[in-house]
Amino acid sequence: MIKNITFFCVLTLISAVSAAFAQDAPLWLTRRGAVYPPDQYVAGVGEGSTADEARTRALAQIAQFFQTKVGDTRTLLYTYNDALGAAAAEHTQTSQNTVISSEADFFGVEFADMYRDKTGVYHALAYIDREEAGKKYDARIQANALAMRELLQRYANTPNPRSAIQKLIGARQLAAATAEYADMAVLLNSAVSSRYTALPAIVTGIDSAIEANKKRLTVSISLNDESARGIALKTAEILRRDGFLLADTGGVYTVFINFQANEQETRNYRTVEPVLDIVLEAQDGAPLLSYQKKYPLFRHVTQGEALQRALRNIEQDLAGEFTRDLKGIAW
Repeated sequence: MIKNITFFCVLTLISAVSAAFAQDAPLWLTRRGAVYPPDQYVAGVGEGSTADEARTRALAQIAQFFQTKVGDTRTLLYTYNDALGAAAAEHTQTSQNTVISSEADFFGVEFADMYRDKTGVYHALAYIDREEAGKKYDARIQANALAMRELLQRYANTPNPRSAIQKLIGARQLAAATAEYADMAVLLNSAVSSRYTALPAIVTGIDSAIEANKKRLTVSISLNDESARGIALKTAEILRRDGFLLADTGGVYTVFINFQANEQETRNYRTVEPVLDIVLEAQDGAPLLSYQKKYPLFRHVTQGEALQRALRNIEQDLAGEFTRDLKGIAW
């Protein structure tokens, strides 16, 4: 009889505990749509062995909502922040208004209270209030559009086209990221799509300004010795990487490459003592860069190999000293 009573008490206790946990379970876990209707919220639930793990998985569901529209949202977040950083020095107001400190902040996510069930598993709800998030998105997009217009106006026609190209490329990155961000805003609320019709025109304007400045940076290469063609190719690569547009003839700028190889012959070796002189001039003859260097002796049993060793060394050197000098031009 006592055993039966004890067994009954245990069953009663288990039932009471189970009922207590069932009552504690939040409504968003059992009937999410009733608390967070889809027409007003985007919601995601995650679970894990820790609270952080549960929140991370809930946030991943939010990201999945945007995935089909904008692709890799995490990459977009990094691109957005990088591009925003590039524009920050030019437009402080934009930086203050659009700073994004986290992925949750990027999506406009809020989190409900954490719930831990009877097995110890944590449950988290991440949600976006479509209307409130839309306001945040719109403020960021409009601030970015203002910054891009200012950058375009400032650098569309400047005495320093090389610097302008770099600034405009940063603006182009911001424009692309902002356009995708606008797609996210429209996905939350399709009624706002008409607000962002000007974004494609801004992108087109930036692209046109970049190309116009590149044409002002055309450079031709004049080489005095065909044996140094490798030096010319390396120089061209460096110029192109630094924003110059190469032209066969008639460039706005000209690079004169003067290469000399003083050759000597001994009983056992052939030696080459190279001298390199590179000058970058504007059309009016004004020099922008003068790079002169006399290299040590290179020797080998054959004259051809001695020369090739010299040329290889010079090409490596150009990637260092000459590149730094080029970037340091005072326009």
